[in-house]
Amino acid sequence: MRTIAICGNNVKNIIASPSFVQSLQMNGVRVNCGLIHTQAIKFDPSHPEYQDHVLIKIKGFSCNYRDKTLILQTATAGVDNRFNAVGSDWVAEVVDFGSNVTDLQRGDRIINNNAYPDSGVKGLFEGVPTNHGSKEYRVLHRAKLMKIPPQMPDEVAAAFSIGAQTTYSMIRRLTLSQGENVLVTAAKSNTSLFAIQGLQKHNVNVYASTTSRKFEQELLDMGVKKVVLIDPNSPKLMSEETIASLKQEITGFDGIIDPFFDVHCDKLIPALNVWGRYITCGLYNQYSHLTGEEFNSIGLTPSTMVNMMINNIQIMGNCIGLTSDLEDAIADYVSGKLKVNIDSVFTGNQVAEFFERTYNAKDRFGKVVYCYD
Repeated sequence: MRTIAICGNNVKNIIASPSFVQSLQMNGVRVNCGLIHTQAIKFDPSHPEYQDHVLIKIKGFSCNYRDKTLILQTATAGVDNRFNAVGSDWVAEVVDFGSNVTDLQRGDRIINNNAYPDSGVKGLFEGVPTNHGSKEYRVLHRAKLMKIPPQMPDEVAAAFSIGAQTTYSMIRRLTLSQGENVLVTAAKSNTSLFAIQGLQKHNVNVYASTTSRKFEQELLDMGVKKVVLIDPNSPKLMSEETIASLKQEITGFDGIIDPFFDVHCDKLIPALNVWGRYITCGLYNQYSHLTGEEFNSIGLTPSTMVNMMINNIQIMGNCIGLTSDLEDAIADYVSGKLKVNIDSVFTGNQVAEFFERTYNAKDRFGKVVYCYD
């Protein structure tokens, strides 16, 4: 059994070929990574413990922003002789299953169902099934799996679940009306790319904010009406010129989708119209305590709170989504209504290259996937 792993400093000295360890720098931290071979796991489909479970073989996986903290934790505080599998999105095929599983067949392809806040099964934990999606063989409860259609290739499936399920939940909860103006922040982030694509079928005007115009044409080609340049270090985020240009088109935004509330929230709430809705699914400052980098998180100021009350603004937090959100996203992908940006695919011994591209490449645009050969 193979595992793409983040490794302690001594792992390279206690493994043998074909296992290997490589290294890269991530936010000033040395990260050891590699492909580790271990013994196969055991699965007895007749055992009562496994009657609702499925043995799966991972074909490919990808890492999200949330995985970076877990990677840096292992790199800075892990045990020298240990390694940790990584990855929270993946595609796999069914190898075997317990007696209560009647709707899957061997060879079916599945992805992770991260349904939250209810897994759909009493006593079964909600949310992401595993933070170790690169471990080649896994045993998971049937409810944590979603069968995918043949129209979805492995590289898309391995990059799909969390981004699609989260953004479809946020779009659903914004209750958008035709013609409304929606701002998506951090336009190049994977979450925002999913949101921009997912918004296209709702007949709304999509604006996207970013710190660079490097991918402006790509965003416009995806259906963004206007790319808004921002400076996170500016008190207003946007320049006076940018604000004046926006005011020529719209009075404000009816909705904002923001993956990083600690960067944007306080400064963007005043840009919402009366009855505006702001929704966020995460924070940027997840790992500065591990790297020693300085970061000033932005809280809601009293003036922003007053603005919210006067204008009847809603602020919503969002954690992943429902099973139906993932089902809707898959259906839209099959019908061509949802496109998925895949930046690149790595395989074989390209482990350090995979992590380098995922987290360090400034020209990355979309998800980076590793597939087992």
